[in-house]
Amino acid sequence: MFPIRLIRSRVFQLSLLASAIFGIAAVAVVATLYFSSVEAVTRQVEATIDAEIKGLSEQYRQFGPVGLIRAVERRSRQRSRPGAIYLVVDPGFKRLAGNIAAWPKEEPDARRWVTFAFRGGGAADGPAAVKGEARGRMFRLPGGFFLLVGHDLREQQRVTARTRETLILAGIVAILFAVASGGLLSWLVLRRIDSINRTSREIMAGDLARRVPETGRGDEFDRLAQSLNAMLAQNEKLFLGMREVSENLAHDLRSPLGRIRQRLERQLSPSLSESGRKALTEEALAETDRLLSTFSAILSIAQADSGGPKRSFEPVDLRTLLQDVADLYEPLAEDAGATLARALPDRPVTVQGNRDMLFQACANLLDNAIEYGAGAGDPAQTAVIDLDLDTAGEFARFTVRDRGPGLDGEALERARERFYRADPSRTTGGSGLGLALVDAVARLHDGALTLAAAGPGLRAAVQIPLDKRPPAQETAGGTGHEAAGAAGAGPG
Repeated sequence: MFPIRLIRSRVFQLSLLASAIFGIAAVAVVATLYFSSVEAVTRQVEATIDAEIKGLSEQYRQFGPVGLIRAVERRSRQRSRPGAIYLVVDPGFKRLAGNIAAWPKEEPDARRWVTFAFRGGGAADGPAAVKGEARGRMFRLPGGFFLLVGHDLREQQRVTARTRETLILAGIVAILFAVASGGLLSWLVLRRIDSINRTSREIMAGDLARRVPETGRGDEFDRLAQSLNAMLAQNEKLFLGMREVSENLAHDLRSPLGRIRQRLERQLSPSLSESGRKALTEEALAETDRLLSTFSAILSIAQADSGGPKRSFEPVDLRTLLQDVADLYEPLAEDAGATLARALPDRPVTVQGNRDMLFQACANLLDNAIEYGAGAGDPAQTAVIDLDLDTAGEFARFTVRDRGPGLDGEALERARERFYRADPSRTTGGSGLGLALVDAVARLHDGALTLAAAGPGLRAAVQIPLDKRPPAQETAGGTGHEAAGAAGAGPG
């Protein structure tokens, strides 16, 4: 089974392809060198023959046919000229001198070059002369004589055959190397992939803490493992968060639903007065409103996380928006025994965003500050809640600070989580979704929610980018003052 997987693996196929390309390139280089070498040897042989012809031509000019025959006989006997072939024949092609038996039967080309088979026939060849193949040039001399000067090609043919065998052997070795290297690489890659697959199956079986093993070499597989492990860690965090949200949601909904059911059951009592029935109905409605508020917050967080509201972004003046929120919550703060201190700039601070969600985010921060900070501290002193707005670089930031008990440690880190409550007994009001909604709105606007201990109290700051688009052009017929006044107006 594994060899079949190995052969079918893409790595094995790519390794074979790469090895084949490399082998073809290597064979092409060797073949080029081979043919170049053969060509060089051929030119060298022809140059040697031309030199021999010049020497014999000089002998013929000086001493005539007799001198030529003597020169050929002398050179045929010399051991210093290995492979040299000479032959002089008369008009009847009878051998007069030379070291081959007979005049070749092959026809020369236009330059009088001829490749021919020969049999040794000189004294140096002995009685057991061997056949061979040679290349030479033919000449017709005055008086009807013929001269052949050539060179034995047997050594060149042996080199050619050896080179050809080497090429074939190199091709076989290249094929074997391609198969072996492809198998090795495929085995190494499949081993790492199998490790990832095993980890995936264990995670799908429920072991969310499993991670892809790393070798520590820092190679591509380790970088892939690191990316996968980071994704798995994020998925585990999200899964555990969803499970915790489900558990918290079930816990928070069970109690109010139980109270609503009890009140409805009590209304069925025939001894209950009309005023008592009315009071139970109002209490049930209040519990229902709190449930609807919880579901509304969950839907708002989901909407913000989806990014859908970005399509309806428009310029929003944060200064005017915060003034509206402060006007709404100032009476609530006074009823709780706190003073709302505003520190807003004199000029508009414009951002691109969804006004309703930004309004809700600021309202949630003020609501938390009033609930947890208004009744804390010295009862003889009025608690102060600060609402600030400033700009830093390309960002706008609005901050709400209270003087309550604040948060620290794990509570400060987890305050953004949905349904997280610093009170484990969950006896205090609220659903644990206020800061989660503020965090989702901040991320929707490419910003961030920052929580910090204020000593005493909690400081919550939302930072979002300023609107970089140029201001709208004034309408025709309007003045610059009118346009500025219209731009600074906010909803009442």
